[in-house]
Amino acid sequence: MKKALTLLLIFSFFFANAQYNNGTLFLKDSTSLRGLIKIKTFGGIKFKSDNDSESIDYDYNKVDGFDLNGKSYRYVKNTNEITPRLLNENIKGKISLYSNEVYNPGHTIPNGFAGGGMSFGGGSSTIYFIKINDELTRIGAKLKNKHLELFSSCPSLTQKIENKEFKKREVYEIVSYFNDNCD
Repeated sequence: MKKALTLLLIFSFFFANAQYNNGTLFLKDSTSLRGLIKIKTFGGIKFKSDNDSESIDYDYNKVDGFDLNGKSYRYVKNTNEITPRLLNENIKGKISLYSNEVYNPGHTIPNGFAGGGMSFGGGSSTIYFIKINDELTRIGAKLKNKHLELFSSCPSLTQKIENKEFKKREVYEIVSYFNDNCD
């Protein structure tokens, strides 16, 4: 009985991890494809135009990003890195905000897709990145004092942060305010 249960768990893991979701793929040549997308655990994606078609592997060399399950994922290149990162695009503007899910302290699983979305122990948190003029800065789960200089061109925002109208963990709201109210 134990062997049967173990086999069932192993097969259910593989089938749960093998699911494609409807999405839109954005290629580097400015075209887009609608179909089924699966994020590969160790980089890249698989794309199928429908359930019956063959899958095609893509990576950052051919793809700018994709939209999947109501989220926008983009390959974001930093000036001092060789390969771009696949990050969730939260805000696009003068300052762009990206995020990544981190599971099990210290163990990053790209965009929360691994093992069928299961996490083994521990919890999850969102790590934020801000992109200004092609420079990607890792913020972490909240802004720190050293990051406040990124917003120094907007005195009204820095005043709101100092007066605690914005908490340092409200990264999304701070970037939105900057893009809407600052030059």
